[in-house]
Amino acid sequence: MTAPAEPGAPAEPGAPAEPGAAGDDGAADLVCRLAALPTPNIGDAMERLNVVDGALHPVWRGARMAGRAFTVYVAGGDNRGIHEAIPQLTPGDVLVVNGQGIANRALIGELMAGRAAARGCAGFVIDGAVRDVRDLEEMGFPVFARGLSPAGPYRNGPARLGVPVAIGSVVVRPGDIVVGDDDGVVVVPFEDAEAVARAAEAKRDAEAKQRADIGGPGLGKPDQR
Repeated sequence: MTAPAEPGAPAEPGAPAEPGAAGDDGAADLVCRLAALPTPNIGDAMERLNVVDGALHPVWRGARMAGRAFTVYVAGGDNRGIHEAIPQLTPGDVLVVNGQGIANRALIGELMAGRAAARGCAGFVIDGAVRDVRDLEEMGFPVFARGLSPAGPYRNGPARLGVPVAIGSVVVRPGDIVVGDDDGVVVVPFEDAEAVARAAEAKRDAEAKQRADIGGPGLGKPDQR
């Protein structure tokens, strides 16, 4: 297993910021700005790149999250790496797991989600299956996954923590900003986050004006039919 760098250790030039370092380099403000935006606006601001495969979806309607990525790479159907990761989570982290797209064994359920939530985790993105959906919804804990299964996982390993992972055809590095809502998940490379937030805010404002110009019920002007 490869563990993340020691907290406070200097990063190599050009290396992504550590997960959990939400107060560094204005990250907290960037996360808040991106959290306020719909994922379609963020995706459009990245020229439709870094948008996760639509097969990864919120497991309960209305789930929304934004935070810095804490990445985990596990063997399909095995959650040993997730057990190792949860005690290392810091407030605002989003746990991002490459479960190799295996959907016949759930990698997490409400107990693991509860442990993560207690550490301030903002949510999970699992390229694999999960279970206990009703409990997750009652907890209000955002989870995005490829599928559902009542079958539990193995816990044998191997696993890697704090490495770049692929989820839904998108590479996620530790410290990248991950945003999820009813439309799905987008990944914002941390070094691009300021420019992406600015472009996405402009897109949101332009669409608001378009809705007002169109008019009609729910689009900004009274219905004049």
